[in-house]
Amino acid sequence: MITQELKDRLIADYPKFEDMTHKFYKKEMSIADYKGESGAFGSYAERGANSSMSRWRFNGGRMTREHMQFLADSIRKYNLQHVHFTTGQCLQMHGLDGDTILNLFKECHEHGIYNRGAGGDNPNVVASILRGIDPRETLDITPYAAAISEFLMEQMFYIKLPRKFKMAIDNGFDSTPHTTFKDLGFNLTKYNTFDVYACGGLGPNPRMGIPVAHDVQPEDVLYYVKAMLMVFANHGNFKNRGKARTRYMPAEMGGAEAFIKTYEETLAMVKEVEQLRINPADYAYEIIKTGKRDDSVVNHRIYRQKQEGLYYVEYHPVGGDANVEHLLAALDYAVTLDQVEARIAPDQSLYFINLTADEARNIADLTDDSAINEFRRSVSCVGSTVCQIGIQDSNGLLKAIFTHLEAKGVDTRKLPRLHISGCPHSCGTHQIGEIGFHGSVKLVDKKPTTSFMLVDGGSEHMGSENFGKMAGHIVATKIPEFMEALANKLNEAPEPDFGTWRLTHKGEYMELIKAFE
Repeated sequence: MITQELKDRLIADYPKFEDMTHKFYKKEMSIADYKGESGAFGSYAERGANSSMSRWRFNGGRMTREHMQFLADSIRKYNLQHVHFTTGQCLQMHGLDGDTILNLFKECHEHGIYNRGAGGDNPNVVASILRGIDPRETLDITPYAAAISEFLMEQMFYIKLPRKFKMAIDNGFDSTPHTTFKDLGFNLTKYNTFDVYACGGLGPNPRMGIPVAHDVQPEDVLYYVKAMLMVFANHGNFKNRGKARTRYMPAEMGGAEAFIKTYEETLAMVKEVEQLRINPADYAYEIIKTGKRDDSVVNHRIYRQKQEGLYYVEYHPVGGDANVEHLLAALDYAVTLDQVEARIAPDQSLYFINLTADEARNIADLTDDSAINEFRRSVSCVGSTVCQIGIQDSNGLLKAIFTHLEAKGVDTRKLPRLHISGCPHSCGTHQIGEIGFHGSVKLVDKKPTTSFMLVDGGSEHMGSENFGKMAGHIVATKIPEFMEALANKLNEAPEPDFGTWRLTHKGEYMELIKAFE
């Protein structure tokens, strides 16, 4: 559990953050220098250097009723207008001035939201969104996700890492945490043990994780975390920031076998000298609420939990950008309900869980701008209008596609979920989408023109994980028309969806892409 000592450490260097933020807004500190320091406090300056982002870290995306009340209060107090759900199960508040950034950091800490490290080398631990409520699950991974998250917050003060260290844990059914291609991931097996993967990651030079352990007892996961932290600290690249990620380590250490050997030796040492076994009872909490079963409520947004008579509701706004009015209405209602909590999903959705059938209907009504099909659940990072390093406006592209198809009256039910990133860093997870896009620049009549690279054939699904391949380079203004043409082809075909159609029509698909290049 998070001790008072750790809480004190997480806020102890706030004066440093306060000083650098004042200097930055007085133009006494450069964007690059500020970014190098402010990320450790969950904040970055935005494009134009006149505003900043505040990233709120929640353990596996879990927001308690107290967190929901604080979020609603903060939206009203600071007039927060751009609330973004991230693929790392965090909240990002955009367009903030320096004073608001500083106030929110302190107030989040007071309400049990610890953003220290959230934008630096210790991002959120991503966990299956339906843990503890999934009717299919055989083990509730909640205690282990919580233990790992709290352990990492503590270790960041003792182990210096070269750069970001992303972790994930899943319940064996939910592929969205991407456990098989994170810096370290725990994939639950049918035996209620974990297979462990290391040195994976999206972005430039993506890598699938290397299997480093099988059938690990859940209570022992922290040994594997500590060993990986130590290997990264000892063998990671501190000299070249571009290669300061675990996915580059195996090659620099002489290959996968050499890495595994070092990891196993480090693990043995950790097990010999440390006491890191987890008592799940220290982190577990029981859902005692029940309701009357009424499956007439079930639809494309409302689903049944394993708890008797309880349901959860998905809220997926366009590109992860919440409609603040709808979000506030849902939060205001949710905080009046027994045992209700919200969870941020890695696909930029917000789930309200532990609802009776009537409560689920009400939450769904309050968030009726949510996605109606898989295509409308498309994922996008915030893009270049906000992000310093973004090349193109990914979020703007997604909204332009939606607007165009709506205006044309196109049936989008067969289109897949899009994954759009503003640049190659894959914050919009373009590398694992059936159709992905990342921002680029294309020469048209010898003039640099806003464009996106099209990525084909990615998959995040367990057992068929795959990074997509570059298949085209399309000017941004043509992409909505490309999606219209693709939808028309799909709607004329007998196949039920894009994935099935592509299996036997890949040549036709490639010709369509080329026609729009």
